[in-house]
Amino acid sequence: MKTKLIHEVRAVKNKKELVSIIKAQRISEKVLLGTLKYLRTGVSELQIEFLIKKSFIKHGAPVLSFPPIVAFGKNTANIHHQPGNYRLKVGDTVMFDIGTTINHYCSDMTRTYFWGKPNAKQRKVYLDVLKAQQLAMAKIRKGERGGAMIDKAARAFLGKKYKNNFQHGLGHGVGTVIHEWPNFKPKSEDTIPTGCVMTVEPGIYLKGFGGVRIEDMILITKNGYKLLTKLSSDLKSSVLNPR
Repeated sequence: MKTKLIHEVRAVKNKKELVSIIKAQRISEKVLLGTLKYLRTGVSELQIEFLIKKSFIKHGAPVLSFPPIVAFGKNTANIHHQPGNYRLKVGDTVMFDIGTTINHYCSDMTRTYFWGKPNAKQRKVYLDVLKAQQLAMAKIRKGERGGAMIDKAARAFLGKKYKNNFQHGLGHGVGTVIHEWPNFKPKSEDTIPTGCVMTVEPGIYLKGFGGVRIEDMILITKNGYKLLTKLSSDLKSSVLNPR
């Protein structure tokens, strides 16, 4: 009989751990929705990052899972962009990747928005990334538990449209650290256990143009998955009215 390794034991969350992860996620959603109200043409990434950190403190969750990613315009093509002095312009893509902790348990979420009506290319990239995420989720719903196979569902679709552009794994486990076992990656040998919390986060990054990443957290269940992220990610909800 195979002895379970510690990372396999840690991956399966009990009720108490799940409550903390979900609470952290709900706070992140409130913070993000609040942040959207403060977006203005001319505001800088750094100003919005400061606002996000302040908002997490206000909501009683000051210990973040990772430093917030706030990216505007062409900066959204940088996967790990660090907020800078770039100021928001009408027509820009806007990306937020944020998370916080409750009782040491992390949350993780990415949303991409458009400051004004997206052009045809922005719209196409967004819908393709959303479709890739849906294809991976459909695999999980049907009972697929191989990390590489789930990754492939999204990667094969995006690979036909954007050659060698999806430069990171489709997702990872979330717990007391933001990236824990198991993983959705092309060469992953992981079998995803029931009770594990995973991210599903396809992304496309076009240098000089911008990028799109959509990231949700899910709980792997016996018969599929449960979506832990409540914030909408359809195209309509991603279009913001400039002010």
